[in-house]
Amino acid sequence: MRSLFVLVCVILAPVADAQHLFSFGVKGGFPLTDPLSDDTFNSVDVVTHVFSASKNYVVGPMVELNLPFGLAVEADALYRPLNLTTETQIVSSSLARRLSVDVNSMEFPILLKAHFLHTPIVKPYVAAGPIFRYVLSRVQYVSNTGFALGAGVDFKLPLVRIGPELRYSHWGSDSASPAVNVSLPPSNKNQVEFLIGLSF
Repeated sequence: MRSLFVLVCVILAPVADAQHLFSFGVKGGFPLTDPLSDDTFNSVDVVTHVFSASKNYVVGPMVELNLPFGLAVEADALYRPLNLTTETQIVSSSLARRLSVDVNSMEFPILLKAHFLHTPIVKPYVAAGPIFRYVLSRVQYVSNTGFALGAGVDFKLPLVRIGPELRYSHWGSDSASPAVNVSLPPSNKNQVEFLIGLSF
């Protein structure tokens, strides 16, 4: 009987280690800044105002690899619609036209996290790492690489771990100047998001 118990423990040990090594969950929240700059373009008889009318939301799966010494590596796949709103005003009349669309985008941050103040329930952390972005449709010119910094707190509850976080993202330069087309404003290189992660 003792031999059988030892055998079961040996078989289940890798499973237990894997569950402790990796955690999976979902992360969501909302941006605190606009994805695109607020710009106004003037021509001979038309004024065009281009901006983001809505900050929308951020949501997607996350996975975390737990390392020794309070370190971890987190990878996210976050869906974020980018709002592009264009208001066109004819100078010689009161006619105006407004068009607002949401452009699909995916963000893929890979962050190294360092936890400190190790208590059984509360573990504050800081995070940093590269971030990549894939954008569809009209704003494909925006930068698809950047760097992210974050700070948050992990709260360990009986069945789930909750982690509110403030994340700052700095994106690189746009691939081409959008000035050639007044309907395409430059991206906002500095962006801030409030996120909450739920992991198991």
